[in-house]
Amino acid sequence: MKNFIGVDWGTSSFRAYRVVDGAIIERRASADGILTVPPGGHAATLSARLAGWPSDGAIVLSGMIGSRQGWREASYAPCPADAAAVAKARIAWREPGLGEITLLPGLVAHDSRGVPDVMRGEEAQVFGAMRALGVEVGMFILPGTHSKRVEVRRGRVESFATYMTGEVFAALRDHTILGRLMEADNAPGDGSGFKRGVEEGAQAGPCGDLLHRLFAVRTLGLFGQLPAAELPDYLSGLLIGAELSASPSPAESGAYVIGSGELTKRYQKGAEILGFALEAAPEDCVVLGQSFIMDHAI
Repeated sequence: MKNFIGVDWGTSSFRAYRVVDGAIIERRASADGILTVPPGGHAATLSARLAGWPSDGAIVLSGMIGSRQGWREASYAPCPADAAAVAKARIAWREPGLGEITLLPGLVAHDSRGVPDVMRGEEAQVFGAMRALGVEVGMFILPGTHSKRVEVRRGRVESFATYMTGEVFAALRDHTILGRLMEADNAPGDGSGFKRGVEEGAQAGPCGDLLHRLFAVRTLGLFGQLPAAELPDYLSGLLIGAELSASPSPAESGAYVIGSGELTKRYQKGAEILGFALEAAPEDCVVLGQSFIMDHAI
């Protein structure tokens, strides 16, 4: 698909891209996540955010907009899934004043115990990253509130796992005793706390060992073994180290990170500490993924 408007509409953010001849020529972003939209207000919100853009082309939506809390619910496509499987599970309709709307589904995978895991929006980013990087196999990490680790083989999303790394960090820092020694006006640390955290978070041990290690965020501060400025980085390192160590070795298949900003750099630094590299995917790869999926629509 060469000409369309791509929208990545999540829980807390809205990003739109105007694509002409396969290239992004305009971008718009706002804080109009799905939780801010009143019931029945999705069409009006979309119209307002796309005002001034041509309305005669297709609009492709991905992300939490297709969840039960979104505009319309698009069923999850089961893994393993290639671009054609995702395209087959899409839903489409004509919306007055907007034109043809296509809503891409999420993916569902089950772990070895049969427990389901889900994603919405990340699958478009993964397919876009594969296209941009020219790879069809590897481990893709998408950092965030709910970080995703996605295993890809033969151009298909074979499986994935969700890690509540970002949400747990925020909860522990802001709502438990671990944050009491982290003063809001602390100057940034020198990075030693993060390195120590990654190494200790990645160490093998019993399943509950991380719960014990987390309390060291307090005790290392109490006894002056880590300065207050290093405690947030130590906590971050513990959680990221634990997440990264849960992944299989990426040595043979390659490892990639999809995201932007400091969080992506933090994951790359964590991987480097653990002895492997995370290659960064280009920004805005969600649009490449949307286009690639729609190219497989029947």
